[in-house]
Amino acid sequence: MNPKQKLLYRTGLTFIIVSLTLWLTPFIVPFLPLDTKTKTGVISVALVVSEICFWIGVLLVGKEVAKRIRGYLNPKNWRKQPSATIKETEKESP
Repeated sequence: MNPKQKLLYRTGLTFIIVSLTLWLTPFIVPFLPLDTKTKTGVISVALVVSEICFWIGVLLVGKEVAKRIRGYLNPKNWRKQPSATIKETEKESP
């Protein structure tokens, strides 16, 4: 992997990680001392930005890596062995 590809890959992973942390916003914002309209707006914007960051990350790292990450984050796969999770995500691809 050349330096440019490595930089794009790391940037893509950073976007995916940022998107995952933004998904925590709806669980934190209700406890902040803000009015209801502001809370609704912050949560909505955070979820939209999270999806945008995720798909930019997918474009940079590739479809296979994104499937693998989603397989790891799927709660039904948490008790399975890592190799089973990888095989299951490969079966889901058309």
